[in-house]
Amino acid sequence: MEPIRVLEMFMGFAVEGPLGGAERFGIELCHALDKTEIQPIACGLWDFGTPFEKQWLESLQAANIPAFTTAKWQESSPYQAFQQALKGLKTALAGQTVDIIHSHTQFTDVAALLLKRTLKAKALIRTVHNEREWPKRWLRQLILTNWLYPIMFEVEVGVSKQVVTNLNHRPGARLMGKTALCIHNSINLRRFEKLQVDKTAKKHELGLPAQAMVIGSVGRLTPQKGYAIFIESAQKVLAHLPQAIFIIVGGGELQPALTAQIQALGLEDKIILTGPQKNIESLIAIMDVFVSSSLWEGLPTVILESFALGVPVVATNVSGSRELITSAYNGLLVPPTDAIKLAESIIKVLTEKEFACQLSQHAKKVLLDFTIPQIASQYLELYKKLAQNRLIPLKDY
Repeated sequence: MEPIRVLEMFMGFAVEGPLGGAERFGIELCHALDKTEIQPIACGLWDFGTPFEKQWLESLQAANIPAFTTAKWQESSPYQAFQQALKGLKTALAGQTVDIIHSHTQFTDVAALLLKRTLKAKALIRTVHNEREWPKRWLRQLILTNWLYPIMFEVEVGVSKQVVTNLNHRPGARLMGKTALCIHNSINLRRFEKLQVDKTAKKHELGLPAQAMVIGSVGRLTPQKGYAIFIESAQKVLAHLPQAIFIIVGGGELQPALTAQIQALGLEDKIILTGPQKNIESLIAIMDVFVSSSLWEGLPTVILESFALGVPVVATNVSGSRELITSAYNGLLVPPTDAIKLAESIIKVLTEKEFACQLSQHAKKVLLDFTIPQIASQYLELYKKLAQNRLIPLKDY
């Protein structure tokens, strides 16, 4: 029997920036699926021109997984870039059919709708990786997310319980009597099993003192990540722990504004914006505490990565992080936008070593529920039932 052909769609392969967790998860899922039953095809809409994209493409191709991008990203002309991506997709897949189209991002949701007939797909799936869709485009949210998607997609998946709740509360979903499935994001623990990091050398590479306490974060430099609050908290932490150093790993639209904020506070020597980086694991490994200052989240896999590396986590009390962290048990939760509480929690982790160690030990236990083989098996069953035209009631998961 021929494997089920699944087109996995995301924005691109620029995982280190300006993209992130949804794209990395899509790539990991392609690798983890049982190739005797599923033939994944990895499609990134755009080439973002970053140094690391080629490596992700080559890793997939080396595993006999077709992988490609279809157009160049144009920051100044996103609509034109989208049209070119659609044209490129049709060219790349000309004469081919797929059984299922699985979208992982907002732009690919739209592309999936437009490609279903052309590719003769039996079913459309979209996985919603964030609590808020189209946060700057309320009309798209109203038309697409609230009404069109519940009608046109056979299955919608949320990566956390709150995302699923949001999907189920949409008027279109209620009218159609549809409920979303919850299939969590996950990480590949094998990435961490043999990881060895010379922390002194890595700090030297970044220009950090060998004895510095490192407080770090990883993510796109966008309003969602709350980095202005993180930087504000740094000033308060440094008043108590002047030997601390802050690093923010990633790139994005807010880099000029955050740089200006750091300069205005006179903290250029204490807060480093590293830009996009490869091998994120080795950077998290040198941190004494990982901070997620987000204003909203889906299910942040970077917190799981910190758990896997034994790095204690301080995070804002938003839904996705709250699903991973029980405060004072396996991490600390603080109110979003509260720089004072964030600073106090960072100081607590850095100064109470035994407490920090306990957080890390408890965090390791959480990982067992968020491994990529476990999640891939859930998607495998979903694909198989959809390919057989058997839709899945929520209770089956």
